[in-house]
Amino acid sequence: METIYNILKTEHDQISDLLRQALQDGSKVSFFKVKLKADPHMMGEERLFYPVLEEIKGLRELISKAYKEHNEAKTLIFEMEVMEERDEGWPTKLSELKQSIDRHIEEEESKVFKEARNFLNQEKAEEIAQQYIEFKRSYMNRIETGRPIT
Repeated sequence: METIYNILKTEHDQISDLLRQALQDGSKVSFFKVKLKADPHMMGEERLFYPVLEEIKGLRELISKAYKEHNEAKTLIFEMEVMEERDEGWPTKLSELKQSIDRHIEEEESKVFKEARNFLNQEKAEEIAQQYIEFKRSYMNRIETGRPIT
């Protein structure tokens, strides 16, 4: 069975690929592909993965930093949603978003995952993975049906 680490790593790779594509073509369509992948990813981490890790004394500081990195990315995404790709600042914002997310991914995979594996057993990592999969399924269903995300 998959662990939360495998799922998040796969999504990190997908988000990185989408960001590279968005940076190459500079299109708003490519940006929205990043947003559609990153929004539920961050929300799922914040609802299901981070709270478990916050309970571990040695991880509180790392998780606090992860929340800050998410907020930075969310702020950039929000700012970009109202911009046009022809705006002068669009390429710079897109580059900032890529750098911000790349930094976060590197930190999460090299530090957070490594430390979490010392505290969470395989069964717990699989349980969180299942909860995460269910959350994402529900999230995407709400997007597709136009219902609010709660």
